[in-house]
Amino acid sequence: MSTESPRADLSAPGFLSSSTSVLMSKANNLFVEIFESAMEPFGLRSKDFAVLTAIDAMGPQSQQQLARTHGIDRTTMVSVVDGLERLGLVQRSRDPDDRRKYAIALTGEGVSLLRHKLGPAMLSALDAFLTPLSPDEREQFNRLLWRLVHERDGAAASANGNGRARQR
Repeated sequence: MSTESPRADLSAPGFLSSSTSVLMSKANNLFVEIFESAMEPFGLRSKDFAVLTAIDAMGPQSQQQLARTHGIDRTTMVSVVDGLERLGLVQRSRDPDDRRKYAIALTGEGVSLLRHKLGPAMLSALDAFLTPLSPDEREQFNRLLWRLVHERDGAAASANGNGRARQR
């Protein structure tokens, strides 16, 4: 493990090199780069993986539901689903609860690819991303991220009175 400062390779000047928001953005960009490389051999992108895993976990969903769940623009979601359908990984069928909508479901090929190849490729990408951390640090990192995402009690929103948490 390197004793070099985590800021040593950042190009941002001064206080920005240790800014939480800059570091989170750089970490996200790094993971996306690693993950996109892992998906490339399959002709897929990270958005494709997110859609496939959402359908696998929650069953058939409308494009609108998928777009909302993942913060993907509706137009972009149409092209993601179109691409996955062309590859034979998903299929559209009329939603039995609302005939105006289509439900997007995984095909057998989509399930097989996701579980046997894409899932392991994602885990390998995550392992590559987390390489600098020990197993204990990885667990702690995951716990902290989970808290940041799921344990919102309104304290951050009221911290500066305008509903937006102050960031370093």
